[in-house]
Amino acid sequence: MENPYQTSSHTGYATGDGRVGPGCLRALADTRPWVRFCSVLGFISSGFMLLFGVVLMFGGAVTMAGSGNAAAFAGMNMVMGIIYFLFAGVYLIPSIKLWKYGTAIVRLIGSGMEADLEEALHQQRGFWKFVGIMVILMIGFMILSAFIGVFVAAAGAMSTMR
Repeated sequence: MENPYQTSSHTGYATGDGRVGPGCLRALADTRPWVRFCSVLGFISSGFMLLFGVVLMFGGAVTMAGSGNAAAFAGMNMVMGIIYFLFAGVYLIPSIKLWKYGTAIVRLIGSGMEADLEEALHQQRGFWKFVGIMVILMIGFMILSAFIGVFVAAAGAMSTMR
């Protein structure tokens, strides 16, 4: 009688000679176009954010020569331009990581060696580590925003009671 809990003898990932099996190569080869697509979209998004940041800062500098209200508006444009630059950098980091992952997949497909598989997985790990850190930061930011919102609402309610 066959044991249904016995592990499979075929993994499809690596063979004993340091070569990667065809199943693994095919799976990563099928993944590569999507990795490149997401990476290119990230590069394009970063480029647009940089462009919008420049436009905002340029508009702010041109408006800065105006009156008091225009100068305050221009200052806000300058701040928003800087924020767009920062977000462009945030978008650029995972795009670079995905591009490196795609490049590692290309090397793996060409060589079929286990060391190249390890490099591809290392690049993928770096991407997901960055995404995980960003998720943790966003959750923290949302919690902080909720506390600030409750505090501001309570302070507003207290001021209207007087």
